[in-house]
Amino acid sequence: MKSIVSATLGLILIVMASCSTSYKVLKPKQEDSFRLSDYPTFGFYEIEASGDTVSKKFEQNVEVIKAAVAQNLQAKGLDEARDANLKVNIALSVEEKEQTRQTDFRTDGLPRYMGQRRYSWKSEEVVIGKYRQGTLMIDLVDAANNKLVWQGGASGIIPEKSKNFKEDIDQAVAEIIGQIPK
Repeated sequence: MKSIVSATLGLILIVMASCSTSYKVLKPKQEDSFRLSDYPTFGFYEIEASGDTVSKKFEQNVEVIKAAVAQNLQAKGLDEARDANLKVNIALSVEEKEQTRQTDFRTDGLPRYMGQRRYSWKSEEVVIGKYRQGTLMIDLVDAANNKLVWQGGASGIIPEKSKNFKEDIDQAVAEIIGQIPK
């Protein structure tokens, strides 16, 4: 009986781990006097991007993020407007990183004696993979005095090809916006 219970528990843990997200929602920062209900409308700042790291789908992806933010703020009772009380700034950062490992003579083969007594073997870092890590930050700014009143975000590894990009963004933005107090 105990083995059945422990096997079931192990299976549940494996399923939960496989369903987990590849990002971490960051702890939000806010002004003490901030209440979302004080702002009836919201609008977006213009997004400017430059450099050789801007992808071909950048504008399309930004529109997906904007739509997710708009949908979540509208669900909280705000209306989108040109002359808004609350301005939304979206900050994106993507960084190329390398995954490395340390060489070890126990796993990478023993050094071979070549007839020289001055032989030495040194451990070194070896690149075994490359990946992209991204951060999405959402800033809410009081338009009247141009002051940041709330900031939240998420950070994680960006998959090479995402079949569910829109759904992943919708879920992440919903979790970020869900932290805003009413």
